[in-house]
Amino acid sequence: MKIVTPVVNNPEFIYIQYHTLKKYFKGDYEFIVFNDGKNFHDFTNGGDINIRDKIEDKCRELGIQCINIPNDHHRTLLAPSGRCADSMNFILNYQRQNPDKYLLLDSDMFLIDDFKVEELFKYDCALVLQQRENIVYFWHGLCYLDFTKINDTDMMNWDVSVSLKVDTGGMMYIWLNKHLENRIIPSISDLRHGEYKHTDNTYFFRHLWSCSWNENELPDNLKSHSKLLQFLYEDVRNENGNFFCEIYDGRFLHYRGGCNWREEGLRIHNILTKKLLNALVN
Repeated sequence: MKIVTPVVNNPEFIYIQYHTLKKYFKGDYEFIVFNDGKNFHDFTNGGDINIRDKIEDKCRELGIQCINIPNDHHRTLLAPSGRCADSMNFILNYQRQNPDKYLLLDSDMFLIDDFKVEELFKYDCALVLQQRENIVYFWHGLCYLDFTKINDTDMMNWDVSVSLKVDTGGMMYIWLNKHLENRIIPSISDLRHGEYKHTDNTYFFRHLWSCSWNENELPDNLKSHSKLLQFLYEDVRNENGNFFCEIYDGRFLHYRGGCNWREEGLRIHNILTKKLLNALVN
């Protein structure tokens, strides 16, 4: 079992993931960081050309395997979704060459309650569905893929498509349709409220998406997590009384936007990271 995460600019996220995995992940695993830090001036690193080295240093400090993603061509590939897709396809090639059970986590995705991974082993994959118009695909930020079971991996592709109006992973719809064959794909609304059935080979994560929920929808298992709730309330990115962060299956917190793709500046993320560290680790 391998847990992999692509990291762009925040070594402290590695530290938080490392400790929350140790606390809540029930099962054996190998944690691998794919280093997507830029060693050139870039909006993702705020001009810190040493961020790639800092990610390596953090991994070395924690004893985590670190694999550098070749990304010098991102100097001219400026679209965040295109960059992300390019890096995700690098990871995908690694997975094809090293078949195993994989839990893929966004760099700002953190466990916040006990997670028994064996519950997923009866499935070939576990996915977060995305939809743009009539195209249904799945998100790269949280997915379980058993490369010892799934077929047609040559059809997998994290690319974007301008013509189809889909972002990172949009082209995964081709593989998803093949994988599910003629099975009914549940609606995202049904997934949110748990009104769905998993297929015999695919599990679908429930999803409370950004700025669409508040404490009223907080899963019961998290209601006593006072530090987490305080962090959610104090997030300056909240809108109209709704939380900016996301919750998946009541077990995963997605900080969201941690790689600075929204170009908010790193200062706000540095402040929030300290608060998140206090809420989840300290």
